[in-house]
Amino acid sequence: MKHVTRILNGSLAFAAALLLMAGCTSTGNLGILSNSETEADLGPHDPHTFHRVGSEISGKACRHFILGVLPIGSSDIESALRDALSKHPELKADGLVHISVQSTLYGFFPIYNVYTVTCTTIRGVPIRFDHSPKAPPHPAASLPQTGVRG
Repeated sequence: MKHVTRILNGSLAFAAALLLMAGCTSTGNLGILSNSETEADLGPHDPHTFHRVGSEISGKACRHFILGVLPIGSSDIESALRDALSKHPELKADGLVHISVQSTLYGFFPIYNVYTVTCTTIRGVPIRFDHSPKAPPHPAASLPQTGVRG
């Protein structure tokens, strides 16, 4: 009988812990992500030539909610990207490629919404855009070939 009581007490403690804390995680992937300030000199139709400047880096951004109404911080992807790039200023990276994005949400005392934290974590390979001016193509190179020889 004591053994059954001990199991029930342990089960109740575990169930109470689950009620006090709940969470979930989702993961996705992106091809390329760049810092909005670094693209200012590149037009929407300009070729975006870049090269890798390091191995995989990561960044994290979190937002905390107190009583469900007082938000503190930011958990968007751009904030996580800025965090990753700021940790490695020596790379002078403009963005990341081959990105993995993970979003988490944890609630403590979720019934009363006392405290909730949501975080976005990104991992990717840092890149730097080639900002050098491109020479315009030669006008004769864009003319169609007619096949007539003179």
